[in-house]
Amino acid sequence: ALGDVARTGSIPEAPPAVVAAAQEEVGRTMRLGLMNYRLNVGDNLEVSLLIDSSVVQPTYRLNPNDEFDVDFRTHPEYNRTVVVRPDGRISLPGKNGIMVAGLSPERAATLIRETYDDVLINPVVTILLRKFRTPIDDFRDLTQRSDIGRVKLMAIEPDGKINLPMVPPVQAAGRTVNEVSAALSAAYRHHLASVSPSVRLASLVPANTMVFGEVRVPGPVTLSGPRTLAQVLGTAGGVLPTAAGEAVRIIRFDAGAQGSVQVVDISVPGLADSIVVPPNATVYVPPSVLAKTARAVDLVVRQILLFNGTGFGVNYITGPSASTSTSTTARAAL
Repeated sequence: ALGDVARTGSIPEAPPAVVAAAQEEVGRTMRLGLMNYRLNVGDNLEVSLLIDSSVVQPTYRLNPNDEFDVDFRTHPEYNRTVVVRPDGRISLPGKNGIMVAGLSPERAATLIRETYDDVLINPVVTILLRKFRTPIDDFRDLTQRSDIGRVKLMAIEPDGKINLPMVPPVQAAGRTVNEVSAALSAAYRHHLASVSPSVRLASLVPANTMVFGEVRVPGPVTLSGPRTLAQVLGTAGGVLPTAAGEAVRIIRFDAGAQGSVQVVDISVPGLADSIVVPPNATVYVPPSVLAKTARAVDLVVRQILLFNGTGFGVNYITGPSASTSTSTTARAAL
């Protein structure tokens, strides 16, 4: 479908077919580039924590500060409302220090009945909970704090781990995003079954350059020192025969997170060796079929800019040589 799309004017005027084709292309390139990426210390992850109220919770176990009624059906004079002490025990008439913390209400009722077997004949004991807190209640309260929340942007710590509420630290460095998501899901299933986490790569450490599109090994490229476009593309395995070498985009960001897009024709001898790619930039090599519609390529670039979290004002630097070309500004967004 991309090959049949004619060149359009401004981005907002692009027909639905162009927009759909560009969105499909950016999804394909980003999935290829990121699915096998091994996370590094300093990479930023966005973690969303959702509560599924339909999940059946494990058997409730009594905790300190829980309040409940102890009902003796045939001996009401022994009925009491008790609060579990900080040491996990309760006191009842003639019976002190009954350990109930960690027991289910049913098991605690059985223990109390057995405790009174030497005093009462066949007592029938029931526990009726009045006040109690589940771990999911604590989770809700904790994640309502503005400094935590249920959507959290976090950097991978120097020890390679990420820290989230109410689960042990989870190893992230050296794993893919999907592997981190699976490990985090397993941790919450064990501790809080109704919490469902999802993980997204928000940004990479500044030393990394992302390469999307028609290269043999799409994904992040890490090189020490200044990197030319030729070095970056070479580290990504080189361009594929399906690449539009005359329409390579270098997307860079200044200190104010303003994005500029440089269009480079790598078929010009020596040009790729003369252009330095800054850290934390993104290189996009479009397929030749997509490059037939320049604005469709720009739509893909817009998606990459949104992925990097930049603003909507983007400077486009066009022409065969970045040093002699002029700049224009594209303000439209998808």
